[in-house]
Amino acid sequence: MAGAARDGKVAPVLPLATLIGRELRGDGSERPLVRYGHSGFAKRGEDYFLVKPDCIRIPDDPSSVFSVFAVFDGHNGVSAAVFSKEHLLEHVMSAVPQGISREEWLQVLPRALVAGFVKTDIDFQRKGEME
Repeated sequence: MAGAARDGKVAPVLPLATLIGRELRGDGSERPLVRYGHSGFAKRGEDYFLVKPDCIRIPDDPSSVFSVFAVFDGHNGVSAAVFSKEHLLEHVMSAVPQGISREEWLQVLPRALVAGFVKTDIDFQRKGEME
């Protein structure tokens, strides 16, 4: 895909669910060209975003690179959005066992996402109780 984009051709747009499905089925997928942008910021500045296109799961292993894109909506205040932006990814990744294969990583990721969201929520509530 990336090569096609460099040659002046537009790479086909695929839904994220399609890419994840291919990975889970083991259909083998090339590294897709990822494009991102941001617009439409709230005038009051309550929305925050996280864009990390080159996260590395295993140091010195280029096949372990992944991307993270997140939007955090402030809903009448910035505290939860800022806290989530600063801690959610760390909490999700701490719920993924170290040293597992790519296939195992894809299998545990949904539960790690839930665990990361729950831990972030609990930590934010505790922070609020202490302040």
